[in-house]
Amino acid sequence: MRQYKFFLHYNKPASLKAGKPKITIHHRGKCHILDNVIINVPACGEIRKTQPRFVIAGMCNQFDIVDNVGILA
Repeated sequence: MRQYKFFLHYNKPASLKAGKPKITIHHRGKCHILDNVIINVPACGEIRKTQPRFVIAGMCNQFDIVDNVGILA
């Protein structure tokens, strides 16, 4: 099964608009704004020179969204 890179970060503008914390997950060229995330694969933090300054990144085989929660496996 092919693995795809993902990265996720806290989304401050979406959180302020929604009135609760929001997470953005970037996977296969698409951006998903979700309430939470479950990561079942190895991942690590990356410090970037541009915004978002800190992201969690890794590789996953499967990405599903259930009840506005992203599941990376």
